[in-house]
Amino acid sequence: MKLQFLGTGAADWPNPGPKVGTGRRFCSQCLNGRVLLDCGPMTLDAMDEFRLDPTALSDVVISHPHGDHYDFPVIAAIAARRDPTAEPLVLHLNAAAAKALCKQQPAIPDNLHLAPFVPGDVFTCGDLQFHALPANHRLERAGELAAHFYIESAQQETLFYALDGAWLLKDTWGFLKNKRLDLIIWELTCGDKDDWRVFEHCNLAMLKIMTKVFRNYGLLKPETQMFCSHLARTLCPDQAIFAPYLAEHGYVLAWDGMCVDTGK
Repeated sequence: MKLQFLGTGAADWPNPGPKVGTGRRFCSQCLNGRVLLDCGPMTLDAMDEFRLDPTALSDVVISHPHGDHYDFPVIAAIAARRDPTAEPLVLHLNAAAAKALCKQQPAIPDNLHLAPFVPGDVFTCGDLQFHALPANHRLERAGELAAHFYIESAQQETLFYALDGAWLLKDTWGFLKNKRLDLIIWELTCGDKDDWRVFEHCNLAMLKIMTKVFRNYGLLKPETQMFCSHLARTLCPDQAIFAPYLAEHGYVLAWDGMCVDTGK
């Protein structure tokens, strides 16, 4: 499995424009060069900077429709940049948000195919299978639900994608407890601070407890890689300071442009 972090910041980061430098863009990831996981207002600049080919994309999967994770005009712009002979780009979006989009945009462009889902659904993106799991993260509009994802490749590699959310919900734990994970992307909005945002986001103390439970119940392999992303600018130290500290606890602090290739 190939993973590229296009953005690793929470919603309080300013837009850096075409070059991210030492900053962070809003969170977005690309799997196997084919699937975008979350796509906010800064994602197109990230794709340009890190030379991600829009035509190579087949799917965009949105974990939840907050503005830092979901920007429909940017998704439409990505679709418009693709080869016009390519298959439509598939947008996987929470069902309530998809319904709202159809009211706002009665004519979805022909180069986009809308695929609504809710937590509990299973869908495929190429050779990746996604299980949408309920996330502990509040959304403002009635009916909209946030999701984490358990993702399995054709080579049976597994990724747990957990942006955004606080403590895992019981149903999500019930699904995961019999799984074995190769990769985890944890959110670490609150850094190592006790901040009010822990009621819908995580700090390091929470990650350590959940990781310990995962380990006690056999979810983690000796080679499992755990990455931290979705860092709040106002709550987390700079990469050079925070990365070594997190490494002592078994976590890799992701940065914008970081690539991971498991070789399978």
